Amino acid sequence: MKAEKFKNALYHIPLILLGLAFLFPVILTLSNSFMSSSEIYIRYARVVLAENHYDLNYGNIHFANMDLIPWSVSFGQYMSLLFDNTDYLNAFLNSVKLAFPIVFGQILIGIPTAYAFEFSKLKFKEVLFFIYIVVMFLPVQVSLGPNLMTTQFLKIESGTLAIILTAIFSPFTAFLFRQYLKSMPKEYIEAAKIDGAGHFTIIARIILPLFKSAVAAAAILSFTTYWNMVEQVLVFIKESYDYPLSTYLPDIAAKSPGIAFAGSCFYMLPALIVFLYGRKELVAGVANSAIQAGR
Repeated sequence: MKAEKFKNALYHIPLILLGLAFLFPVILTLSNSFMSSSEIYIRYARVVLAENHYDLNYGNIHFANMDLIPWSVSFGQYMSLLFDNTDYLNAFLNSVKLAFPIVFGQILIGIPTAYAFEFSKLKFKEVLFFIYIVVMFLPVQVSLGPNLMTTQFLKIESGTLAIILTAIFSPFTAFLFRQYLKSMPKEYIEAAKIDGAGHFTIIARIILPLFKSAVAAAAILSFTTYWNMVEQVLVFIKESYDYPLSTYLPDIAAKSPGIAFAGSCFYMLPALIVFLYGRKELVAGVANSAIQAGR
């Protein structure tokens, strides 16, 4: 019995250490957000070469003085962020206006697309689906050029609408939903067709009620992806006033280092809430899609 416990400890200790290593930046950001602006400046704002930028003499370099315990707990960062920095709240709203329509649009388009791939009798649908998968694995930088050409053709090459319209047609949600449909008993669909149900009725009355974990998984993964997007913003948005938090945070760190950590905490809060709320559905959705993809 002791040998078994010792063996389990050997398995868990490396995982715990690895988990702490991944959590350290989050813990550091949270604890530093309760430091005063003057303390943040002393600890971080002087991390530069002193006089000669090319002199690598360590005597001329100021190192960051990282610590998890503030000298004195202060809420000044949060007060300055929320009440003195209107640009931050504007960037936060810009992130919301981008992320939520994209998530909703991807689910709205992904479900009927997956249904068509799984149940239609198109001759070359598997070839087309293979192309979908190839596109899904391409880096986002590769697709920026075609997306830009598409938006220029539609005369919407600048602004949030260009990002939303190009993002809602992401192949990932269609891929994930189709893997779910593969596990659904086909008898449900056949029985509905015999009763005279059309495609829209089948999707709304049969598939959607059984798709809760798949929708949750797709929504969480899509939200975290587009909440943190950078390249699309730099290509499609010309005015800095329309920038989301993902591209506005570096400006905070450069211009107002005293509130940088509080801004980072607020930035990661929505993604953390979404993940904690739907983590079980996320695990179930990804696991089911992986099982079906391996069959």
